[in-house]
Amino acid sequence: MKRPIFLALGVPAALLLGVAEGLAAQPAEERADSMLVELVVPRNVATGQPVPMALRIRNIGDRPIELYLHGRPIAFDLTVRREGEVVWRRLEGATVSAILQIRTLAAGEVLELKERWTQQDNSGRRVGPGDYVVSGTVLTDREPLKAAAVPLRIGD
Repeated sequence: MKRPIFLALGVPAALLLGVAEGLAAQPAEERADSMLVELVVPRNVATGQPVPMALRIRNIGDRPIELYLHGRPIAFDLTVRREGEVVWRRLEGATVSAILQIRTLAAGEVLELKERWTQQDNSGRRVGPGDYVVSGTVLTDREPLKAAAVPLRIGD
């Protein structure tokens, strides 16, 4: 007769499995149904001016949700592309701590993560005027939460 694995491992392992199971986050599909992840970036910015960016996670459900987020502070990435090529990534070369942070969002609550891009590429060189696309992700215990990409025009 085959035994469930926790019986073969003994009571302590069964207790650990139960605790770990209780701490696991909801599957991404379920979380996505009650969350709206959006990226807020101005459509046009003058050359050389800082670009304010915000990733917002909004609980659009009618009950609280728990988010299991990486890092302290929360690890989120913003990527700027021009003609499909990465120009700048917020987390380029960064080390993200493996610490998980549990955040509870009440119904209707918004978590906002902000950054200002100085219009420099990953090498520190000033980027030129033109059309760019900005995307954003928030690192979680499962698949990252992704916002739809938005256009950005740099120029006078």
